[in-house]
Amino acid sequence: MAGLEAQRAAMINAMSGLQSELGQLTQLSNLLSSNTNILHEALRKADGVIEGSASHAKPDIDELLVAPTVVSNQLYNLVAEERALGDAIFMLGRAVERGKIPPAVFAKTTRSLAREWYLKKALARKIAQGMGMGLGPGGQY
Repeated sequence: MAGLEAQRAAMINAMSGLQSELGQLTQLSNLLSSNTNILHEALRKADGVIEGSASHAKPDIDELLVAPTVVSNQLYNLVAEERALGDAIFMLGRAVERGKIPPAVFAKTTRSLAREWYLKKALARKIAQGMGMGLGPGGQY
């Protein structure tokens, strides 16, 4: 009889432990269900935003890349123009090498572009120094 009583006590303890674990699993299940619902709602909203954005026109890249101040925006534009002039002079050199343009046209056009390039580079350097920006390696901004 004592063995049966001990077995009964052990079963009662085991049953209370199982009920405790069942309660914890129920709480975990409720938490996971709540998180799943939140995730599904967020995914639904994200899908709506994606579908809505498909109908919008793509913005112009120049509208997105705007400097925080007027002066820094001027510097941004100057550096872009300066680099474009450098590329134009390089391409003129390539064109004269390949015989696409005569050397006289190359010399006249290059002089004009180089003058403009120098002025833009000087103005960009002056603006950068006024903004407290140092020059990077190779004199780059």
